[in-house]
Amino acid sequence: MLRLQAAQTIDRPPDQVFRYVATDHFANHPTWDPTIVELVQTSAGPMGAGTTARLVRLDRGKQVEGTVEVVEYEPDRRFAAISRFGRFVLQQRVTFEPVGEGSTRLTLAIDAEAAGLMRFILPLFKWVFRQTMGESLRWIKDGVERGASREGGG
Repeated sequence: MLRLQAAQTIDRPPDQVFRYVATDHFANHPTWDPTIVELVQTSAGPMGAGTTARLVRLDRGKQVEGTVEVVEYEPDRRFAAISRFGRFVLQQRVTFEPVGEGSTRLTLAIDAEAAGLMRFILPLFKWVFRQTMGESLRWIKDGVERGASREGGG
């Protein structure tokens, strides 16, 4: 298993960050992960634990289809989802902690597992995952802060 964690402080309160990252996850995730081609909710109802989606991403130039299941949804505090692509499973956990006046510490943790030969290759991708997580957190920060200021939030 490959386990990584990264954090970013965002100059917006937890409810705004949670809405962007968790509540509107399927609409916004492609904005911070350019490998996502399509992310469409497949279950009925609002976002919450048990919500599912179909995910198509680019992997070395080829489209790969998988599923996403939201496993934790605690407004303004926690969000977790599991993505499955055949023998590859990615668990992501996000926490939202208030920091000072109107800021949020967003912490992203991932656990990646693979079966078969991919299990032996997975550790070689640690630096790629770390770099991607850092870029994603910067794009989330930019998206939340830009979006909130357009809505008159700052």
